[in-house]
Amino acid sequence: MKIGFMLPMFGAMATHENMFAMAQLAETQGFESVWAPDHVVMPTHISTSYPYSRTGDYIADPKGAHLEPFTSLSYIAGCTKSVRLGFTVIVAPYRHAIVSGKMMSSLDVLSNGRLIAGIGAGWLEEEFDALGVSFARRWAQTEEHIQIWKELWTAEEPEFHGNYYDFSNVQCRPQPIQKPHPPITIGGNGKACFKRIVDHADGWQVVTTGPDDAFSSEGNLVQSMASLKQMAEEAGRDSATIETTAVVITGTADGVLKDYEEYQRIGVNRLILDFPSFLSDAREMEDILLKIAEGLGMTGS
Repeated sequence: MKIGFMLPMFGAMATHENMFAMAQLAETQGFESVWAPDHVVMPTHISTSYPYSRTGDYIADPKGAHLEPFTSLSYIAGCTKSVRLGFTVIVAPYRHAIVSGKMMSSLDVLSNGRLIAGIGAGWLEEEFDALGVSFARRWAQTEEHIQIWKELWTAEEPEFHGNYYDFSNVQCRPQPIQKPHPPITIGGNGKACFKRIVDHADGWQVVTTGPDDAFSSEGNLVQSMASLKQMAEEAGRDSATIETTAVVITGTADGVLKDYEEYQRIGVNRLILDFPSFLSDAREMEDILLKIAEGLGMTGS
């Protein structure tokens, strides 16, 4: 099972020094990937319920620093050689589809084919309002974004005619190094999300606190994975072609080491460890990651 972690992009830890140090740690200790979340601006007052906490409260300080993900992963690409670079997740409607498709293609080229395109439709209505983007139409727009990206990344002369975007007579190069395109994973839950994954994506990102506790429609990771598998097979798609990535909201190395084998047993393909939401000390995060790497017998460069 692959294992990565969230970069320190929030709050007091969101510094040049900490980002560089964590990228180097990922390479030297053998972590598969590092990941960036997405906020452009943060409302100072949030009434929208956060979908990934039991209380509905946002788990990071909304008035703290929030580094931008495209810029951050581009910086990390220049600091590293082998670790994969992922979004967990970019909110597709926040940016023009052609612009974000171009940025991801460029990032894949400049990182020598290391991008994982984690995509979501977002949850924070106040941020949509600030950006002048429709919250109600976010999933419909996200589906068009994915279709446009694939067109830009694979076609000689891309063209698209949809409800929100319409273009032709263009070319968009360089196209990504990864063929046919960087892997696309969709974050979300429920049957509508699973249908989008089956139709458009290479994987699913789900937030969990443990193997038996997922923020999904069933509230149970095993049941949710079974539902996704069934929908894929009913659509004539091999469910083995869909990766499951569990974003683990955790604060201890012991918890990760205890749960690792169970995640592997139930068929999770990748873990993303989310420590920065709970920690404000990069040294503490480093100690946790080193303990995990040692406990799992990981080896890096």
